Amino acid sequence: MQANNNKLVVQRYFDEVLLNGRLELIEELFAPEICDLVRRYAFFAPQSFNISEMIAEGKTVIAHWYTSPFSDAEFDQNGFAVCHLEDGLIIALEMVDFNGVLRQIGAEIFPPEFELSRC
Repeated sequence: MQANNNKLVVQRYFDEVLLNGRLELIEELFAPEICDLVRRYAFFAPQSFNISEMIAEGKTVIAHWYTSPFSDAEFDQNGFAVCHLEDGLIIALEMVDFNGVLRQIGAEIFPPEFELSRC
């Protein structure tokens, strides 16, 4: 039961805060000591994305997210969010954008022929 409730909290964060810009919900979903940090990073979220899978075990929820190749995003993003919850609040959040990391180190994400074949 706890794992399912934790998934609902994380889903609300993605749907309401990141996708719909409801930053006022941060205080409701996160522990007070990380609210300011979450508020600062909420602006870096892609304008649209999908959650392909969410797995919960005890107090930890992992969500795999990606942007659609057909969205208005400048480039695809693909990553994971690892959330640790306690008493119904997210107490720690780790986000990893794999393609963003590759771009930062100058790696080619997809060969040019693959980019054309996706359209």
